[in-house]
Amino acid sequence: MKKVIILLMLVVMLFMPCGVSGLSLSCRSCVLMDSDSGRVLYIKDENNPRLIASITKIMTT
Repeated sequence: MKKVIILLMLVVMLFMPCGVSGLSLSCRSCVLMDSDSGRVLYIKDENNPRLIASITKIMTT
């Protein structure tokens, strides 16, 4: 049974699209940072003040 599941997973992975065509965001503002260096990789609407997210939302992501 394990072999069948592994084979099925491999087949699914082969036919899934793996390329990234572009960055599409539905958020009003965001920041993408490299955790090792702290360098900002992408930022959107950084000058507009926003309310902070709740701890539950942060832990969910």
